[in-house]
Amino acid sequence: MTLFKQMALAVSLLILMILAAVMVQNYQTAKKDMLQSLYQMTVNNISSLSSELANNANKAVIMKSILNAAPQDKSATPDKVPAVVKSIIDAAFDSGYYKMIEFKTDTYSYKQEDNDPIEGVPAWFVKLSNLHIEPISTEVTHDWMSIGKLTVVGDVTLTYKALYKIFINLLYLFAFVSIISLIVLAVMLHFILKPLKRVKHQAEAIINNEFIIEEEEPYTTEFKEVSNAMNSMVRRVREIFKQATEALKRNKELQYNDPVTKLFNRRYLMLKLPELIELEGKVEGGVIMLLALDGAEHINQILGRQKADAFFYEFAQILKNATLINEESISARVNGTEFIIMLPNTDKENARHIAEHIQERFVELLEKNNIPQTQASLSIGLYRYKNTMTPAELLTRVDTALLHAKNAEQSNIYLYDDSDNEESLTKTQWRSLLEQSIQKHSFEFHFIPVKNIRTKELMHKFVSFDIIDQDGKRYSYNSFIAPAITLGVVSPLYLSVMEVLFNKYHAKLQHINYSIRLPKAFLEEENNFERVATLLEKQKKKVLKNLCFEIADSFALHKTATVLGYVDLFRKYGYALGIHSYTGSANDFSYLKDINPKYIKADAQFLLDQSQDAIASLQVVTNSLDIDIIATGVEEQNDVEKLQKYNIFIFQGSIADSI
Repeated sequence: MTLFKQMALAVSLLILMILAAVMVQNYQTAKKDMLQSLYQMTVNNISSLSSELANNANKAVIMKSILNAAPQDKSATPDKVPAVVKSIIDAAFDSGYYKMIEFKTDTYSYKQEDNDPIEGVPAWFVKLSNLHIEPISTEVTHDWMSIGKLTVVGDVTLTYKALYKIFINLLYLFAFVSIISLIVLAVMLHFILKPLKRVKHQAEAIINNEFIIEEEEPYTTEFKEVSNAMNSMVRRVREIFKQATEALKRNKELQYNDPVTKLFNRRYLMLKLPELIELEGKVEGGVIMLLALDGAEHINQILGRQKADAFFYEFAQILKNATLINEESISARVNGTEFIIMLPNTDKENARHIAEHIQERFVELLEKNNIPQTQASLSIGLYRYKNTMTPAELLTRVDTALLHAKNAEQSNIYLYDDSDNEESLTKTQWRSLLEQSIQKHSFEFHFIPVKNIRTKELMHKFVSFDIIDQDGKRYSYNSFIAPAITLGVVSPLYLSVMEVLFNKYHAKLQHINYSIRLPKAFLEEENNFERVATLLEKQKKKVLKNLCFEIADSFALHKTATVLGYVDLFRKYGYALGIHSYTGSANDFSYLKDINPKYIKADAQFLLDQSQDAIASLQVVTNSLDIDIIATGVEEQNDVEKLQKYNIFIFQGSIADSI
């Protein structure tokens, strides 16, 4: 329960108790006064009634007839009560001042009593009020002679009615005053605790790893001290995060950037190649381009060292600008005269067009610097690859393409493509196979463990899947994802996969954490956001809350706004988000703070290639945001030992199966 509710409840109860006590006291006072007034009135009335009885009941004739007369009819019981006595008592009783009148003598008695229920007053109120009136008695005398005893009880009917009316009025007053008091209390508490709400908002932001400084100081001393302490803590954490990100940026530049061209170096390229080769897209695989600049020594001689460096830098800008259309492409300087451009999700026609554009711009650059084309030239070899190749195979074949380009007589551009010689399904066959898998849910799932080697704890299981045709032939994820994207069926494919997980594997997965990747093509389709929201809403009663959706680091970096929409959606239904294929390619790591993923997955070789300072800076960033670092592709025990020295203990790969 919040502090506001606790204080409101406590003060409200106190106010209600005070009001109730005042109301009860007023009611009791009114009751006491009415009973006192009724008693006094009854005393006054009994005096006059006894006097009237004394004057009339003592008449000699009446008294004689009472004392000496005998009834004529021996079989009947005579009425000994004189008519005048009856008349006096009946008249007094009918006046409405008495509940009971009784007159007793030695020879007779006469009593009048009203036992009818009180009209206009509920029975529960009569029972609750319980007005007890003591009978009042007096001796009726005449000339010092006692005639009889008169006993009366005052009529409380009017008292009950008056008390009930007072009770109702007090009840209305109590309700009105209570409501007004509670409204005033709520308003007062709202303003008194308003600074606390800001402190609460700041605390929630800290829990969500958001760095919010509360500029407006609370006027309450205690709240002000808390706010200042939290501001100080947030400033320190924010400064630590800033310093760590700057350190990561500097380390990346020192380790992975060529100092002259500012392009990535060979070291970074080799770390990035596995991710780029397996990148999903409409085109299966992509194109790698190897560029060799012949005549670098002549350029140095003609321009001099300093201007030659400027020439190489300007050439690097040509490479960058030529590939801007492909946000996943990277350009790297692999040695003094050779450059590589990696173009994932690119067909050979577009790649050739890019190569020709680069060649044209290179000639313009030579002319600009007055360098004859006979002194310097550019050869470009292109290789069209599929995502089943290894980095070593890729580099070998693009090197072959470059040799062909250098030996070509007419053009210095050569495209090497052996993918057309491989057996592959046609688009029609792929469409039929994918639609059949979606309709019949013919998927085979693989659950890859992710474990903490230090605690032996299973962190989660990564879910991958194959599709199976009607003959039982299995197609791996890497083989069908590109056709699925090209044919526009990746969305129904993944929605179908999620439905199967939610329904068929519910019992199997409800006690473990698990994760599934969402490809870039799925996330980029606008309608999928609503489709996923509808699916999660439909399944919310039985969907597992231990699911984590994974997205690629490159997509999170370049499409942060899109990712944030999914982050909010997943959090609404209790799911988490993780990042895979992390390579630290960002210059600004604030996107990690905005997205706040549960973990980041990075290839083990990438992590092992980092310096101790770089890993330490990365861990400062992730620790400040409560993000786990998971090493993927861990195969060797030797790598495990090295990663442990970097304080990385969570692994995904074959090594996790043996833990």
